[in-house]
Amino acid sequence: MNCMLGKRGSKKLIVGIIIIFIVLAIVGTSAYIFYFKESKPAAVSTPSTSVPSGPSRCSLVAKNDTYTEPDFDRLKNVMQEQQIVKDVPSAGKISLKFYHFAEGCRIWDKSYILSDGKITEGGGESDIQLWIASSYVDRITETNFCDIIKEARASGDLGQDATAGEATLLWRYKSMLKYRECLGIKISE
Repeated sequence: MNCMLGKRGSKKLIVGIIIIFIVLAIVGTSAYIFYFKESKPAAVSTPSTSVPSGPSRCSLVAKNDTYTEPDFDRLKNVMQEQQIVKDVPSAGKISLKFYHFAEGCRIWDKSYILSDGKITEGGGESDIQLWIASSYVDRITETNFCDIIKEARASGDLGQDATAGEATLLWRYKSMLKYRECLGIKISE
């Protein structure tokens, strides 16, 4: 009995293997796209109405918004005196964004970065993001920031996210563990 397939048999085997690899590549690529890529919603054209919908409507609302902003200059001065701000390490960055709603659209008012014991106006990369309704601004004093954050969280007026992993947060903010409830940092056990 000869173990060799012969010239014709080996060609069929090679073609079969190539076909299997092509099929696996197609299935693998499809699975990757389906499970791991963010899908973008398709653009849907809708009939024109007097009130635009989607982002263009919110842009229009923001442009014509008559909302009176709270005293953000006072807030910056008050926040500079907060112990939590003074305790933010130089390697840490916490984003604090204020918003209000107008006609169902979230309008961003001001953004701040807490880092290296200071508060600076502006946005950017951060490890922890907090966004809170601007209606709380005038109530923040030199000592009650965490109380206001807890109240806003309980009322549904606070959003938060952490882009750094748990180990990074624990290491980078180890000096701030006393604020973990305030910042919404949960430690798995």
